[in-house]
Amino acid sequence: MARSRNWVGLGAVLLAGGGTDAAMAQAPVAGTRAAAPAGTQVGHAVAIVNGEVITAADLEQAHKWMGPSPVPVPSNRKRQQDLEALSLLIDDMLMQQFLRANGPQVSQAELTQKYNELQGELKKQNKTVADLCKEAGVSQEQLVRNMRTKIAWSGFASPRVTEEMLRKYYDGFKDFFDGTMVHVSHIVLRISPAMTAAERQATADKAKAIREQIIAKKIDFAGAAKQYSQEANGPMGGVIGFIPRKFAVDEAFAQVAFSLKPGEISEPVVTEYGAHLIQLNERRQGPGSTWEKAKADAREFYIEEMFQAVLAQQRKAARIEVLLK
Repeated sequence: MARSRNWVGLGAVLLAGGGTDAAMAQAPVAGTRAAAPAGTQVGHAVAIVNGEVITAADLEQAHKWMGPSPVPVPSNRKRQQDLEALSLLIDDMLMQQFLRANGPQVSQAELTQKYNELQGELKKQNKTVADLCKEAGVSQEQLVRNMRTKIAWSGFASPRVTEEMLRKYYDGFKDFFDGTMVHVSHIVLRISPAMTAAERQATADKAKAIREQIIAKKIDFAGAAKQYSQEANGPMGGVIGFIPRKFAVDEAFAQVAFSLKPGEISEPVVTEYGAHLIQLNERRQGPGSTWEKAKADAREFYIEEMFQAVLAQQRKAARIEVLLK
């Protein structure tokens, strides 16, 4: 579906409030494998990002961070899985490049303080840093690198946030802060970074044609998902489940999903990951919220939004060559 299905890595590492969860160590980290680091000519190149290389060895490691599929993956989905993993690696490299040019220098004292805080939190859970790294499948070097990135991003973003910005953000996404959820299903036809504009439009047109079949009652939504969807949950009728207004799926996807009435099916929603048809199954109201109680969360989430915006800008400006065969 959208990026956040597997985006527990870089986004969580940079932006998680406490930074003590296992997700902290799970970011796809291009360039940290000793055998074939990205940014060098060692190993077979699968992409070049502003002159820096991502290797096949990095891609293999990214698949491990993403975790296994919950259902058996057909052979024709292997390339799509590779493209998804590569997209995460490209994003990570773009952010590293941005922070090198624009972020503050992270002192050893700052890094040591955060590391000690992590150790303290883990000790409360009867765990060590070594335990955390083992659970996440990363080295201690990778964990420290991710901590440094989180500190650098916070140092860049925090001074740029005002209370006025945060209040506007809270008011604009009241559903999210109130805890309102919607239960959705979807059908997705994948779009890859290597596609031309014409190919992307053809994919959207195909999604529209599938919607017309459903509206004409030639097939129901679940049946269409089983037949056409290129997401792993297609065989289950495309059911995603309950999602919040923010962060569970792509913003364009969430915006449309929350605008639907129960039983409605959206027009194709095109994201960088695919052309989606969304069906709203149920809306569940949340407990509600107030600005004073939500202020701290609003700051954290707003900074994450800044991260996504900066990353989108970097993608547009970058010189990216995908060499994956």
